[in-house]
Amino acid sequence: MKKITHYYSLTPEWQNEFVEKLGGKFIDNKIIVIPETIGTGNSYFTQIIPGISVLFMDFILRKPLKITRRVSNNELYIFHFDLSEHVNLIKINNNHYEIGSYDKLDLAIIDNQIESSFKPSINKRTVAIRILVNKSLLNDFISKHSNKEETKTKNKGRKAVFYHYGNIDSKSILLIQSVKNKSIYDLSFETLLKGTSLKLLGNFFNKFYATAPSKKNITENEYEAINKTKEYLLNNLYGSFPSITFLASMAGMSESKYKILFNKCFNDTPNRFFIKEKMLLARKFLQSGEYDSLTSIIYELNYTKLSYFTLKYFEIFKRKPTEDFIKKTRHL
Repeated sequence: MKKITHYYSLTPEWQNEFVEKLGGKFIDNKIIVIPETIGTGNSYFTQIIPGISVLFMDFILRKPLKITRRVSNNELYIFHFDLSEHVNLIKINNNHYEIGSYDKLDLAIIDNQIESSFKPSINKRTVAIRILVNKSLLNDFISKHSNKEETKTKNKGRKAVFYHYGNIDSKSILLIQSVKNKSIYDLSFETLLKGTSLKLLGNFFNKFYATAPSKKNITENEYEAINKTKEYLLNNLYGSFPSITFLASMAGMSESKYKILFNKCFNDTPNRFFIKEKMLLARKFLQSGEYDSLTSIIYELNYTKLSYFTLKYFEIFKRKPTEDFIKKTRHL
């Protein structure tokens, strides 16, 4: 196994050490091409705005590779979005996590003051976006960081550091797919990557701040239990709606209490909430230009009847799916 250690900074100089150890090709201070002795593919690094930079990775390894990021003095948080269609391994604070496949957790947020390592799978396409954010831009986020996040104190007398391990929301998955399908050598790639990265951060923080309890007569524990089921629904939009019995059991409540509290928290029933989110995902699919037919889209979303899908879509958007459908074009 080839092992590489490196550090991160918001500016591109960190790549010099990385390229030297990897043995790859370095282009325009942005693109690292993986050597053929290890695999195929590349990475693309650029600064988005002062305080935020992004690293896009898209490669297939032929030999095992372990990439360890050292602790450095750079005050950063690393948002790792992994959309590989398989499992990669990420190690944080001596804990190993599976990350990357659609049925696993695929988002990690890591303090640069914690060492971490990344071991991509062999002979499979790894696709990930790492957004590096200066800590000074995240003071409010850190101050509101709830106890559901994993917080670690590095050394006595030092300030706490943390990491988070969770799921990418459905909207962000589609955003990453748009970057995944674009060549890094395309003239519009950098603009797309920058815009997508800011939207990914926006989606995450919108979701984060939306989880603060705002309803009276709900305890923090009850809210956390209800929100856990909401997250489950959002992360399983490709399947069918689980029963109220299943969700209530997950929340540790009776079915009647669960339905009442869910409605108090989110102003909707669990089933209606699930359908709305599923239709939002459906609209993204319809407008993506990546599908040949409506049938392929409804199968993707685990529907069997086009008539039922059309009815639910019309209930949400007051439009028929055919009005939003952009059919995939075939290039000769």
